[in-house]
Formats: sequence, structure tokens, C-alpha cells
Amino acid sequence: MTRLAQVGVFLVTLGGVVLFVGMFPRAIDAALTPEVGPVQLIAMLAGLALLVLGAYIFAYATIHQGRPSTLQMAVGVRMGLTGLVFAAAATMADIMGFGSHVPSDGIFFGWLQAAGMLIGFGIAALGVLIYVLAR
Repeated sequence: MTRLAQVGVFLVTLGGVVLFVGMFPRAIDAALTPEVGPVQLIAMLAGLALLVLGAYIFAYATIHQGRPSTLQMAVGVRMGLTGLVFAAAATMADIMGFGSHVPSDGIFFGWLQAAGMLIGFGIAALGVLIYVLAR
């Protein structure tokens, strides 16, 4: 395994840990508020971004290194980034002011935000899969 592939595996692992800590801060006794806070949301999104970035780096290092870039690879990368943007917009909707709750009521992370985050991650995972299957 090359050094670049090892970096990809490290980033995937780090992303999983950051995502887990963002979702369950009480696991490491880091819960600052009883509700979901902005730092927790940012940690979840950072974990997702590290997961996707690590997957792209690993796929590049093990499959596509030294090969010319194709249109399918470019579509896969753009689809993965679109999924991350969708997940970020859905997760931070109330903080940015276009969600169903006003920021003065506190941060709300409900089932719509969670579903949007999962859909965004699904789109990003599909983009990684398209990138991996490009020949």
C-alpha cells in the first residue's frame, strides 16, 4: 500500500471518529449543552467531509494513479462535493436562517435536518462509487 493510500485510510478513520464524537459527545464526556449545539453540528459535517475526502484519496491511490482523467471521474468528484454541500445546507438550515425554526428559539436538529444530512451523505457516497467504477 502506498503512502497516499495510507493517508486516505487515516482520513476515513479520523472522519469516522470525528463524526462519532459529533453525534455522541457524551461518549467522551464533552457535552457542553443538553441540546445539539453548533460545534456538534460542525463536528458532524467535518467528519462526513473527512470520510468522503479520505475515500477519494484512497480510490485515487489504489485505482486511478497514473491514469488519465475521464469524464466519469469528474462527474463522481462533483457529485460527491454536491452531496457534501447538500448535507451542510440541510444540517445548518436553522443556524443560517432558512430552516423551519428561528435562531432565537435555539438550535433545532430534528428529523428533517437528519434526513437531509443522510441524503446528502448518500449522494456523496454515490459520487465516490461513480469515481471508483470509472475506467
